[in-house]
Amino acid sequence: MFWNREKRVKVELTTPINISIPPLHPVREVPADPQEVKTNTDLAFKLVVYGAVFLQSALVVTGYSVLLAYYEQFGIDTNELTLSTPTLLLYGYVNIFTGALSAASRIPIFGPALLALLFIGVAAIFIGLITKRLKAQVIIGLSTWIGFSMFVVFLAPAAGVKKGVNMGLEKFGEYAGQPVPTALETIHSVTTDKGQKLTGHLILADTKNTFLLVNGTVFKIDGSTGRVIRETDLRAEEPKTKSNK
Repeated sequence: MFWNREKRVKVELTTPINISIPPLHPVREVPADPQEVKTNTDLAFKLVVYGAVFLQSALVVTGYSVLLAYYEQFGIDTNELTLSTPTLLLYGYVNIFTGALSAASRIPIFGPALLALLFIGVAAIFIGLITKRLKAQVIIGLSTWIGFSMFVVFLAPAAGVKKGVNMGLEKFGEYAGQPVPTALETIHSVTTDKGQKLTGHLILADTKNTFLLVNGTVFKIDGSTGRVIRETDLRAEEPKTKSNK
């Protein structure tokens, strides 16, 4: 037989292996600090870009309006002129600057301070829009620093113009051997194509034409040929009186 009773079968009992996995604790996200200051850089960039575009547009429109009304008094149409964007920006800035200073000069002591506070207020609104949960004292400090810097930048071009005027007056006094004047009057002379010499006050000279005021008459002179294109007589308009019926 294939089975042998004398053959022994050895069975060995072993201890079962137990594998225990410790329970996993869920990772808790640390909540954001409600007091953390946040800055919206995208909004800040957009506000700066939009503000620059708006300011440039306002200066161009203001400069064009000033020149339009100014040249109309001398019978000059702006369509005859070549007005560049830098020229319009300059006249717009000068008009806004003189208007702001004249308004501030009405209050001798507090006027300039109110003008500076206007810039500080604009800076405070800007900081308040782009930040969240910023402390009030920080907003005040930042807006004061930024607003005062804007105020200085606003005054810087005017200070440069004033410096240039003083330098010109000093050089005139030095070259002419005279005391330094407070202002200078400029008289221009233009020779026409017919040899006629016209002397008066220069209203405007661009790349095409020259406009010269001589004794109440505005001469439009071609810049290349010297030909007189037009003469415009100016007279003071009498005030209109209402007739009694």
